[in-house]
Amino acid sequence: MNNIKFTHELIKGKIAEIIFEQMIHNTKGYTVLEFGYEKVVHQLAKAPKSEDARAMIEIVRKAPDYAIVNEDTHNVTLVEIKYMAKRTNGKVHAIAKEIEKSWRHAALFIATPDGFFYDQVDTIIENKGAIKPFHHGKIQPKLVEQYLAMLNEFISVKA
Repeated sequence: MNNIKFTHELIKGKIAEIIFEQMIHNTKGYTVLEFGYEKVVHQLAKAPKSEDARAMIEIVRKAPDYAIVNEDTHNVTLVEIKYMAKRTNGKVHAIAKEIEKSWRHAALFIATPDGFFYDQVDTIIENKGAIKPFHHGKIQPKLVEQYLAMLNEFISVKA
């Protein structure tokens, strides 16, 4: 993949992350914490390069993008965010299996031009890549539609 295409895909992924973060952040009762590798890479670069350190870096490299804290229950959900121009069960299944290797109890949020999707990775694997449409009891469907329109405003489905 050439550098321009890679950068284009990277930007799409960041847009999906920002949209997810804003949807949850603007929902009362949740704290959104950036959790992914990109957020801690500078600190890891300073770590000693022992075998244990390399193993830890590999696990962190695969860390989900966000930790969502429910302020009422104090439950923490780790969420990996992906953008897909076209979602297929095969691609979703492969992503879920990769996440599950290091972060078994994580969830996956997928942003597509057609909608948002969300489920726990173990459920996605069990369902062979089938993933439910995103629904959050504290986020009105009309607001989700507005975020989807925003996604499509910034991401050309032709590219």
